[in-house]
Parts: sequence; C-alpha cells; structure tokens
Amino acid sequence: MTISSALETTVGGRPVLVMRPDPSPGRGSVEMLATLARARARAGAACFLPPRGDAGEMVALVTSRDVPLVGRGWRRSWFGARWAMAAAARRGRRRWRAAGASWLQEMYRELRRHAGNERLPVKLRWRLRDRAHRAYVRSQAESSEIVAYPRLLLREPSAFMLPPEAIDGVRAEADACGLAPGAANVVLEAGMRPDLAAGVARLLTARGCRTVRLQADASLRLRLFVLCAARFVICTSRDLQQLAYLTNTPSLAVNAPDVFSAYPVRRDGVFLLRTALDLESGAVIPPDERLSDRHYRNLRNVGYRENTLGEMTAAVDEMLAGLEHGWQESDGQSRFRERVVAAGAALAPLVPAVAAWAPQDGFIGDGRLARVQADVS
Repeated sequence: MTISSALETTVGGRPVLVMRPDPSPGRGSVEMLATLARARARAGAACFLPPRGDAGEMVALVTSRDVPLVGRGWRRSWFGARWAMAAAARRGRRRWRAAGASWLQEMYRELRRHAGNERLPVKLRWRLRDRAHRAYVRSQAESSEIVAYPRLLLREPSAFMLPPEAIDGVRAEADACGLAPGAANVVLEAGMRPDLAAGVARLLTARGCRTVRLQADASLRLRLFVLCAARFVICTSRDLQQLAYLTNTPSLAVNAPDVFSAYPVRRDGVFLLRTALDLESGAVIPPDERLSDRHYRNLRNVGYRENTLGEMTAAVDEMLAGLEHGWQESDGQSRFRERVVAAGAALAPLVPAVAAWAPQDGFIGDGRLARVQADVS
C-alpha cells in the first residue's frame, strides 16, 4: 500500500493539511486517518478533496469530532488547485527518479560486463565490480519511493462520524444484508469458501450473534453503515480491515497472505494467516519461518491453503471473549509480536514488500496473531 502525504498550507494563521484520499476504501481511509492525526497533533484543520466514485461522495459528507474540517465552497477550489500543483510536482520528481534509476541500471550492466573481462588486470576488475555494486544500490534507492504504513498515526481511535443523511440513504440496503437494530451484528465479508462461510455463520448464530453478509460490490456507504453498527467484522480483504479503523470496529482478518501487511494496529484486532506450504516438499511452513529472508526469496515455491473451520471457530471465540472480558493475549502471542518487530527491522532494507508494511519506530501493532496459531508457532 502506497500512502500519499498530505499537503501542508496555512489559512488565517492556522495550519491546514490538504488530502485527496485514494478512491479505494482501504488506502483512502488510512490516508484520511493519518491526515486527521497529524492535524490533531498540530492543533490544525484538515481539508479532504473528494476523489472520484462513491468515495468522493462520502468524503464530501464526512465529519470529525475533534479536528475542524475546512474547504467548503470556494475554498475547495483553491485547495484543489494547490493539491493539483503539488501532485504535478510529485509526478515530475517520480519521472526524474525513474530516469536516473534507468541510467544507473545501464551503468551497472556495463560495469559488470567489463568486470567479467579476464583480459583486464585483476585489481581493475575488482574496482569495476565495486562500482557496479554501488551503481546497483543507488539505482534501487532511486527507483524506490516507498512511504511506510503510518502505524503510529492509526493507533488512537478514529474521530470519524457518519452523518444522518448517509445513514438514511442505506438503511434499506443494510436491512436486506441482515442487519438488525439492537442485535449483536457481526459482519461477514464475501470472499470466503461457501462451506466455511456457512460454518462461521452457524457458529455465530450459536453464540447469539446475527450474521450480516457484505457482498464484494457493496457501496462504500453501506460498508461504513454496517461497520458502525457491528460488534466486529470478519474480513477477507485488506481493504475492509483498513476501513474498520475508520469506524473503530474490532476486526478479525482471515486467510491473511502475509504477516506484515495484515498485522492489526488496534488492540481489538486479530488475524489468521493462511497456511503456507512448501510446494517441493509439501511441508507446512510455520509462522515463525515466514519471518525470514529465506522465505521471501523462495516465495515462488510457496503455496497457500485457506484457514480451516476449526481455526476460524477458535478465532471467533477469541474475538467474542475479547469483547466481553477485555483484550488479553497469551505469552505465545506476545512472543510472536516481538519476533515480527525484529524481523521487520531486519527485512525492511532488503524486501520492498516488507518495507511498505514494516514496524514504525519499533511499533507493529497492538493487535495479535490468533491464539490458535500463535501458541503453536
């Protein structure tokens, strides 16, 4: 996930952070929360410019309890022009960096070619090889524009408020999904194997909960509405897990493909990793081994299997226990978090996919790997 930075400006002596959130719910919600957190820390205001699609409509309606939102009317055009100029400058910098990286890659290849020429003196070949390595490192640095996931800015609860007009517009759709006012609603996102989804729904019914089925094509308004009304959400996509931070909804992410990208920021977040298999031997790869450099270098030989109904049952029970008795974690879960933080710091300089989701100042999240997996890892 590439996160855009807010544009900083000043209006009437007050700092204002301007952001046009991404149209995708997950990335857009993270950008909004990070902007609100930065504005709160600076005692400033925020301005959200509507993106395209239904996300734009929601941005136009959004309100916040503790950060003033500005930029209505003519001011929105002024902020929009400032944002457009800043975005054009960013695109220009990206193109310049890409051109520089391409030139360095060509230099690397040429130096390596000469370094392999056995007719040249050995010491000269060593120097060429060293310069080729430095050119390669510089090319990687030039081409990389990773903005780290702002975990610390998402740690505190959101001040997001859903306006009444947004609620009234989707009430009928929410009823059709199974939402019942006053009931213990649990949102179940589409994307799970039908037999597993049916098993989870039966379990929730047995625990006194009502299952709200959220389809993949649900509007953003509907997603926000049902998340605001739910006890917790069972996510099959990263987008919905991120959107749940905006509505302060506890989340259980299932079938997560990767430790770092799925690790929950909030204390009321739990996740289950998909079972990883070595395609050559057929052996299961334990969660601990998925934190190594060797694992990321061998991803082409790794396959995945969905979580079992037993794992999901245990994780759902853990969520219900956390909601009813407070969020407690086992020694295994604490140890696993410590290993994730250490591995993230070591892998971030080597693996771009980890760098984007790495711990921020030693913080990976207050959530945890589900006990059913952490206690056996």
